[in-house]
Amino acid sequence: MTPHDAKSAPYNELGRSTGPLPYGGTNDAGSPAETSAPPFGANGSFAPSRSGPGPVNPLPAPPFSGAVNGGAPRAPQLGETQPPVPQAPPAARRPQRALYKHASLGPLRVDGEQGGDDFFDLLARLAEPEPWGGPTGARTDATWVLREYVEWAFERLYQQRRILTSADGTRSVFHTGLVTPQQEAIYGLFAPNRDPDGAPWQLQGWYPESERELHERFPELPPAAAYAEEPAELVYDWRRELSVNPKLLLESKENLAALPAPLNSNPYQAGLVLEGALRRAEERVRRDYRAAVPCWDPAAERVQLLLPLSLTTPDTVDTALVVTRDDAQEVYRGHVLLGLDTAYARARQLARPRDWLTPPVRDRG
Repeated sequence: MTPHDAKSAPYNELGRSTGPLPYGGTNDAGSPAETSAPPFGANGSFAPSRSGPGPVNPLPAPPFSGAVNGGAPRAPQLGETQPPVPQAPPAARRPQRALYKHASLGPLRVDGEQGGDDFFDLLARLAEPEPWGGPTGARTDATWVLREYVEWAFERLYQQRRILTSADGTRSVFHTGLVTPQQEAIYGLFAPNRDPDGAPWQLQGWYPESERELHERFPELPPAAAYAEEPAELVYDWRRELSVNPKLLLESKENLAALPAPLNSNPYQAGLVLEGALRRAEERVRRDYRAAVPCWDPAAERVQLLLPLSLTTPDTVDTALVVTRDDAQEVYRGHVLLGLDTAYARARQLARPRDWLTPPVRDRG
């Protein structure tokens, strides 16, 4: 059992490219390989193989029209069918991050799209309930935070060589960092992709750590991703000064857009309000260091802290300020404003957020 290197897809420039991400990072302009046969049932929707605490494994044996690893194709056997491969619209394709270079996850829904569940819906059902739609519910996609979480966790795992391949080369596995309501760790298990033109693997399903198949194939399961080098990175040091220039901060259109109306259309008024909000935020984290929520910046690949900014009423947090620890000057520098949904997604990469970023858990029906 060894850390997995891709069988065919290159892994250079992971998470780097031209388009903006909800996290504020960038991604590849390409699209993931999603050309393998979709795991649809007869009614056109996913159907888990069984209920309860077991694995969420909706994939039937895919139609086999050629040998694995590019072998010579053969004619379909009796009872085998080859359904047409659906072409997802451009908006439904995910960025070419490491996860999609590694494996096909089948067709994925986009924000607001109706229809059958995808693999992230199934993972949300297996995992401990969380508000995967974000704290404000501004998006209609109830699992967009979960997708961002899994994609960036996989990115980090690949960098840390924590994606394992079984000794016989027939399965690949990674630790999602999530748990079931029974507090069992959840793993993603991949099987070889039978589409020679697709990614090397395809997702077989999500499995709790007690599942027999995991232990039969992997004597030792891989650990979850690690983000912080030192515990001090996760905690606000009240001895350090907070250094922020509101005028420079609001010269960025992205920062201005993160403010609530009407401040986002009036930079002068926004600057005045922001000065007072920054003082209150610094006082708050000095009283309670837990009010500074650690988060992960995938573009900078480092841990940062989120401070709550109350801009409209004293008891409402409207925007989050991203601060970076400057060890040379022994200060925290504030340089980015984030809406609460994006702030929540960044914070969730490290742990389930508490305090002011905690939204209510919505019923998924």
